[in-house]
Amino acid sequence: MKQVNGNQRRMLIAVMLLGMMAIAVSCSDDGDRSSQTESRTNNKLQSATELPPHDPASAWKQFLTANFAGDQACADCHRKEFEAHQRSGHSQTAIQMHESRLAEQLLKLDTYPDSRRDQQWSFQSGAGQFLVKDETYPTMPALSVTWLLGSGTHAQTAIAVDEKRRQGVELRWSWLANQKGLGLTPDHEQYDEYNRNSIECFGRPMQASDVLACLGCHMTVGPPPSAPFNPDYFIPNVGCERCHGPRQQHVELAKLGRGGESKPLINYANAEQYIAACAQCHRDENNISATADPNELVRFQPYGLKKSKCYLKSDGQLSCANCHDPHDATSHNRTQYIQQCQSCHQAADQLTVCPVKPQGDCIECHMPAVEWTAGIRFHDHWIRKPE
Repeated sequence: MKQVNGNQRRMLIAVMLLGMMAIAVSCSDDGDRSSQTESRTNNKLQSATELPPHDPASAWKQFLTANFAGDQACADCHRKEFEAHQRSGHSQTAIQMHESRLAEQLLKLDTYPDSRRDQQWSFQSGAGQFLVKDETYPTMPALSVTWLLGSGTHAQTAIAVDEKRRQGVELRWSWLANQKGLGLTPDHEQYDEYNRNSIECFGRPMQASDVLACLGCHMTVGPPPSAPFNPDYFIPNVGCERCHGPRQQHVELAKLGRGGESKPLINYANAEQYIAACAQCHRDENNISATADPNELVRFQPYGLKKSKCYLKSDGQLSCANCHDPHDATSHNRTQYIQQCQSCHQAADQLTVCPVKPQGDCIECHMPAVEWTAGIRFHDHWIRKPE
């Protein structure tokens, strides 16, 4: 599935890395901390600035260990938010394929026929790998599938990553929630014609920038372009630290009752900054094509919201968080959303909120679900008058 492009992904990684390193440098200068816990924290942070530049893989691994605490570390002090996040799709956006429930299900299949090609896929596992093979052409070696991406709310798509060649392939088949089974991965119609002796046999080829972009929006953080695409160099899922920045220092200081001294790397001062954070992956007008088809734009909620008069006339107050709990699963309580609309659209004297359907469904009329592909529907968040 399409994500932000490689240049944007590299820029996001670079910005986050530079910001984290700046924090490490500033904190390592504070030499008068007396407790062993504080010294250990400073040593971890300082080590990130002393890594050998010739070994980017080792440097990145040590950097993750020194600066990222993990979601579970947030639970002691932020239990409500932690439990809400565990219910959300963001907490389930990436899993290694061989560990997934879908892998278990596919191993029970004899074969799976491609819906548009003359191919039969078979699945096997072993030595910590999940393998897919094209049974129609048995001379083609089996492919090791690395990641399963997506929460499963709408779909889950598998990708195979070749660490040495720094490339990959998005598999032809995806699990589609509306079909409760496998189907063609969205946008793969364009690969119906393919080179049988190439990686196209399995799906959409991906260059290094494509792999980083695709994984980047399903991870808390991933390696810089110079490091290998080893699964150990990613922190899977969109966790707490994707939106709040690395918090290992905060966790260490919180144990001393001084957590407030470690300020978040990322702050949300206004609605524009909040939407910009969501748009890194959900996208707005800065990272989509102006010539994109309407059914493609439906996936990009920030793009739609920022076109809406509700946003344009909100004086910078309207953001994603007005209607969605940023920590929890997306609510399907339509009454709650209607009440949110009415909190701003109050009825004037002797008038109703909506003169067309006073008791109607605001969402259904003003922000209807639109089909993207394969029966998958999204609300595009472009709040508008019905045509």
